[in-house]
Amino acid sequence: MQKVRYWLTSGLLLLAASGCDEAGRAVSDAFGQRTVPQDAPDRVHQQLGDIPTVLDTTAAAQLSSAFRAAAALALPAVVQITTVAVNEIPQQALPFHPEGIEQRTQGTGSGFIFDERGYILTNYHVVRNALHVNVVMLDGREYTADVIGSDPDTDVAVLRIEPARGEQLPVIQLGDSDGLRVGEWVIALGNPLGLTFTTTAGIVSAKGRAIGILAQSSDTPLEAFIQTDAAINPGNSGGPLVDLNGRVIGINTAIQSPTGLNAGAGFAIPIALAKKVADDIVAYGVVHRPRLGVTIEDVNAADAEVYSLPSITGAEVTSVQPGTPADRAGLQLGDVIVTIEDRPVHTVSELQARVARFQPGDRIRVGYIRYGREGEATVELGEFDNVQPRPVAQREDRERNPLGFNVQPLPAQMASRLGLRGDNIPVVSRVDPLGPASRSSLRPGMVIRQFNGREVGTIRDLERYASSVRSGAVVSLIVLPPSNGESIPMIVNYRAQ
Repeated sequence: MQKVRYWLTSGLLLLAASGCDEAGRAVSDAFGQRTVPQDAPDRVHQQLGDIPTVLDTTAAAQLSSAFRAAAALALPAVVQITTVAVNEIPQQALPFHPEGIEQRTQGTGSGFIFDERGYILTNYHVVRNALHVNVVMLDGREYTADVIGSDPDTDVAVLRIEPARGEQLPVIQLGDSDGLRVGEWVIALGNPLGLTFTTTAGIVSAKGRAIGILAQSSDTPLEAFIQTDAAINPGNSGGPLVDLNGRVIGINTAIQSPTGLNAGAGFAIPIALAKKVADDIVAYGVVHRPRLGVTIEDVNAADAEVYSLPSITGAEVTSVQPGTPADRAGLQLGDVIVTIEDRPVHTVSELQARVARFQPGDRIRVGYIRYGREGEATVELGEFDNVQPRPVAQREDRERNPLGFNVQPLPAQMASRLGLRGDNIPVVSRVDPLGPASRSSLRPGMVIRQFNGREVGTIRDLERYASSVRSGAVVSLIVLPPSNGESIPMIVNYRAQ
């Protein structure tokens, strides 16, 4: 019911503004205020009651200006990501097939350039099992990206593109997700529902959310999401959530919705956590995950009474693994961890996110309450075993057909009709629906006459020219489209994969 009232209120406010415009008597002063005519339509009075004599639009105009400035700062570094991925269908789903089979799918998502060397942050689930990753920037530049590494535990992945020598890449500024407060304005950027480079706004609805979504791809998920009501939809995944200064404070990751579309509850990975993961991936190729060696649960009202806690917050230690860092530091069953490095810890997800920002071997101060008494332990962090996810890029597969189309000899009858002479003239027989040519205007039936400026007389010519094409190179074709009459040459340009 609250959502319905919100939408009704918005509509009515628009109606009031319309009524003022129709009256033609509203005036603006130097302070951005509008005087409302006293003879406003009766229907407005009936719905709104008393109407203020002056509408102050200054604050709204300033907020609008802040939104525009933040979007202008951040959008140039936002990218659209298109992937071709392979997913294995298990044998049990195919009872008449002796082995599982692989199915290729195409996906889209978002990301952002966070380092001038071409490093891009996105979600692991955006590039999971990817054979090919294509990146397009706001200004239209297009690249083939390599997946440097990924972390299913946090749903973070790092890509890299190679700009040409002397080419400058826009880099987004990273902000402070720790200092973020509930109620602050934020802006979600990305490519939702096929609508490229979209901007939506909302507020921070909550912090430290654990919603269980990463358990689908990880045995040790780490969730401490920022919740926002900024519209996030499929395709926004991996894009930045920014503050009013255009600085990234989160990576858009998930939504909670009965329909799969925005329902006012979106979730983003805090940038403080994502940045640590990204730095590890860039430096080491894997994420070094620090370990305390305890099992923990959120504190409830009964715990607060049993342990004489001043408030119902903290992370209760429900078990301590022998020989682990926590055990050696003296932490005990029933301790309630309330601080890490003197910073308050309210929930399990908050504790996990704070510890995850350190490196194995770091010594950290852990504040706890033990049955009403405060204490502190210095813990030298251990490390979780590194589990490498399946490689997400397979260059061998990428090279099998970098052009993304197949050809066959042009039938003699069609060659005669087009006035062409020779045997084995290449005509496109198939365009891979998940290949690079599918994003161009190339279609079956088109006769290839030139390849990157060189004349193509036979299929052998085409094969020879194509053999030197590498991933990410531009392909420029002159083709004759199928036609019943005179066929007019056309040009087709795209990037190989």
